[in-house]
Amino acid sequence: MKRFIFFILATYCCFGCQKISVPTEGVTSVSSSPEIYPDYTSLVIPPNIAPLNFEIKIPGQEYVARISNSKGEELLASGKIIDWDIKDWHHLLDDSKGDELMYEIYVKDESGKWNKYIFKNKVAEEEIDPYVSYRLIEPLYTQYGNLSICQRDLTSWEEDIVFNNTNHTTYGRQFCINCHVPRNYYQDGASQIHVRQHNGGTLIMAGDSITKVNMKCDSTLTSGVYTSWHPTHDFIAYSTNETRQMFFSFSDTRPEVFDLRSDIILYDIKNQTMKNVANDPDLLETYPTWHPNGKSIYYAAARYPEGVTAETQKDHYKEMRYDILRRQFDPETKNLSEPDTVVWASAQLQSALHPRISPDGKWLLYCKAPYGTFHLPHQESDLFMTDLTTGEERTLSNANSENSESYHSWSSNGRWIIFSSRREDGQFTRPYITYIDKDGIDSKAFIMPQQNPSHYDDFMKSYNVPEFFVAPFRFSRAQITKALEKESIQAEFKTE
Repeated sequence: MKRFIFFILATYCCFGCQKISVPTEGVTSVSSSPEIYPDYTSLVIPPNIAPLNFEIKIPGQEYVARISNSKGEELLASGKIIDWDIKDWHHLLDDSKGDELMYEIYVKDESGKWNKYIFKNKVAEEEIDPYVSYRLIEPLYTQYGNLSICQRDLTSWEEDIVFNNTNHTTYGRQFCINCHVPRNYYQDGASQIHVRQHNGGTLIMAGDSITKVNMKCDSTLTSGVYTSWHPTHDFIAYSTNETRQMFFSFSDTRPEVFDLRSDIILYDIKNQTMKNVANDPDLLETYPTWHPNGKSIYYAAARYPEGVTAETQKDHYKEMRYDILRRQFDPETKNLSEPDTVVWASAQLQSALHPRISPDGKWLLYCKAPYGTFHLPHQESDLFMTDLTTGEERTLSNANSENSESYHSWSSNGRWIIFSSRREDGQFTRPYITYIDKDGIDSKAFIMPQQNPSHYDDFMKSYNVPEFFVAPFRFSRAQITKALEKESIQAEFKTE
């Protein structure tokens, strides 16, 4: 028996050590790109990204893949599922910054002949932020007993749970968790998370402490919702939203989400006080974001059509269209100017949401669809950018798809965008990445890599609210749970 086991192990080891060779004789070159999943062809990729593993979808008996750069360095793999060695992959990419990678895919067909397919990817000079945070949620609208906020290391396959509600949820005591938003890409280790219902509150995690805050009072519509940290001062801008959902029994229309009312407030972390930023009674104001210099705030705003009120909006939801406004802000006095319109989408019969500004302050990124305040279920939603210097608007035609593109965020160097897309099947949001060059031109988007190429086929959860982080999250789930068990600090509302 021992000899038999040794023979099996020796045979396995010898087989595993066999050198992969590329076919050289009788090879037919095919002009078209190979069919692979995910589609990792004709991309610009970060030099520090995890391996872009894929499955070759072409029928065949044997498969060999080779990547090479202009220096003659190469990487080989075999099999229908290409699983690149992660150390060799990173070595190749590190030596290929600014270079093109040549991919050669060899497939032996049923007749025994080899066919060769070729495509290229460019390796960018600029790295991507190594971490991204997102929420994993099942595609349900009435239950949220199994939510988690996770952080993924984009340079490897490691995924950590920041916090989940699985171990804390009992019947009748469910709670929602959302919006893990960092300050300045987590460069100083500060972030925040919202917790709703049981033990609810906003958790502000900075320094060595977690503070639980309640922002709901007689002067606010709700507690804080959509979030943006001020880049230089201890302020956070929040929208407060009275949100409703509509479900359609006899229609292909997806559930529609809309706000009855919405305002924007400013929370002063040190003084634990709030004040209004935007609370025009004739407007719905939401999705705040700060300019990187901290001297202006941008947000989406919609005006009720003539004769429409909050109570009747549900019958006119397709008439609700948002523009993007801007107000100048003095961080020392907290005074704000009157708003001016930066993106007048409503004049185009469009609705612009989720303004996000590039770290250099040049580009305003947002998504547009024909109507509404929640573009996730809107198939027509696409990404757009406006040059804040010239006012020129452009669509991200290379990154967009025929399905919904919605929540998006910039990397800290302004060269990468991660966003939610439903292009895979129209049902689940998946995280996609695209490169933005110095002229604001986008590249073809690619799905966040997984070690198993079929991960997204089998994974029955959506990825929501992706945010870049430059460092790993540093609080434990036990620390968050302990903070939740404490009473909330009631933020004081200031009228001045």
